[in-house]
Amino acid sequence: MIRSRKKIAIVAGENSGDILGAGLIRSLRAKDSNLEFFGICGAEMIAEGAAALHDIDNLSSIGLEGLFGRMRKILHIRKHLIEYLLHNRPELYIGIDAPDFNLPVHKRLSAAGIPTVQYVAPSVWAWRSYRIRKIRHSVTRLLTIYPFESAIYENAQIPFTYVGHPMADEIDGRANVEFRSELGIAASDILVALLPGSRLSEVNKLAPAFVDTALKLMHHDLRFKFVTPAVNDEIASHFRCVLNERAPNLPIIVQDRQSRNVIAASDIVLTASGTAALETALSSKPVVVGYRVSLPTLVLAKTMVRIKHYSILNHLGDSPVIPEFMQDDCTADKLSDEILKLLNDANYRNQMLSAFERFRLKLRLGANERAAQEVIKLLR
Repeated sequence: MIRSRKKIAIVAGENSGDILGAGLIRSLRAKDSNLEFFGICGAEMIAEGAAALHDIDNLSSIGLEGLFGRMRKILHIRKHLIEYLLHNRPELYIGIDAPDFNLPVHKRLSAAGIPTVQYVAPSVWAWRSYRIRKIRHSVTRLLTIYPFESAIYENAQIPFTYVGHPMADEIDGRANVEFRSELGIAASDILVALLPGSRLSEVNKLAPAFVDTALKLMHHDLRFKFVTPAVNDEIASHFRCVLNERAPNLPIIVQDRQSRNVIAASDIVLTASGTAALETALSSKPVVVGYRVSLPTLVLAKTMVRIKHYSILNHLGDSPVIPEFMQDDCTADKLSDEILKLLNDANYRNQMLSAFERFRLKLRLGANERAAQEVIKLLR
């Protein structure tokens, strides 16, 4: 007897969510080969057999910066997705991160009797805490990836499971000497990975400061070398334009994707605040975080943000562990000085790396397996 396939809708909003979704799909297929996945997917989920109704690049600017400029298109995509899912009812809907897009979808589908899972909790601990009410009334099961979130959702009486972070399971923290060699970087060189973000809005704000920082470091010591992994052709092209405008003779390797290999091959990482900073910590590499947003976004954030530190790494321990240079502090002078301090001060660097090892132990729980177990429970 041939069983009918169980359809699961799955939606990710950017590259990091695409990676999480691909890992979850692999674990779910290992438990039930009769599952079929479709939704808003990137290359990673598509490689695992998911069918894309819309490309993930359409949502990859869904943060505040991109939301203002692309609201109309995003709302159209969401409206089409909801209509499609109500007409072609899946067994389950999984939203990965991107809460501004996913929570309204959860609400409509839940009202229609379709169970939903939100994988990666909205940052209610940082800002917009009112979203807890939206989660309570629309999400069947919340899968959280950070340990400090548990108390929040216990108090709110929201069904949740702390699964840990998949990257902590995947990254072993060893240096990638082979990839460094492929890039043509000598053992005596100082390789700095420049990661100005996965969204075009982030790169617009950060690439000039990051290129200027590289130029200052190069003037300080000719052994400095630089590499930038770009998540797609658009990001790579834009970064090259900034590079040609500000430092056309500066040799920065612009690498197609491969951010994990780039980080593992580097000596230190300069990155936007976000997933890349966590990836760097789990790779046991010292990191400096810089970030800039537009003035309207800054004004809005100041009215709602309740935290002093923006990087998730500064919330995983008892005290902040990494330097953050935000807005006017995100300058080539300050970024280059901090990079040199981390490279030259062994005690300072080792304190940071010791904290990163503690983070790894907190987050390494077999997240894909735990998340898949919760999804299978709902399917049954």
